[in-house]
Amino acid sequence: MPKKIKKCFYKNLTFEKLIKAHQRARVHKSYKNEVIAFEMNLENNIINLLNNIKNKKYRLGNYYTFTIYEPKERIIKALPYKDRIVHQWYVEEFIKPYIVPRFINTSFACLTNKGTHKAVQEVQKQMRIFKRNYGDFWILKCDIKKFFYSIDPFILYNIMKRAIADKELLNFTKLLIFDGRETSNDVGIPIGYSN
Repeated sequence: MPKKIKKCFYKNLTFEKLIKAHQRARVHKSYKNEVIAFEMNLENNIINLLNNIKNKKYRLGNYYTFTIYEPKERIIKALPYKDRIVHQWYVEEFIKPYIVPRFINTSFACLTNKGTHKAVQEVQKQMRIFKRNYGDFWILKCDIKKFFYSIDPFILYNIMKRAIADKELLNFTKLLIFDGRETSNDVGIPIGYSN
């Protein structure tokens, strides 16, 4: 199991890494007004973001809420563009190198080199193994209704605490998870949209 995350928050908080996060965040969105506006003053916006994070002044913006209907009806909450840059930076610098290696090897969704096709290949492999070893078998296909809206942020934070020893990173993680919520009754994390 990977070691606890230590002394890496400020090392990974650089202008260059935030620029790369911006480049990832703008994919398929470069024509949107908020992205264009951000890019018109790109260096200053990135520097302001960097300084706000360093000086503990960064706060998430207000969500824009809308509904999509495909593949099923869902309420989507989108953050302002600057916050999506921060999320890209956080995921790339901390989640992928430190948290993803802790996942079981049959985790597939949204992971590099592990999408839907890899998941299908793994299921087919397991089906062949089960057929060979046990004969007939059953497959249960299920979905947890409104899963993201049922996640308890306190439980999620406690799981992250077990992986993070870096105090600054832990505080920033708390900021992202609790998203400005104050009460313990607030359950759920917003579903973003990548289209």
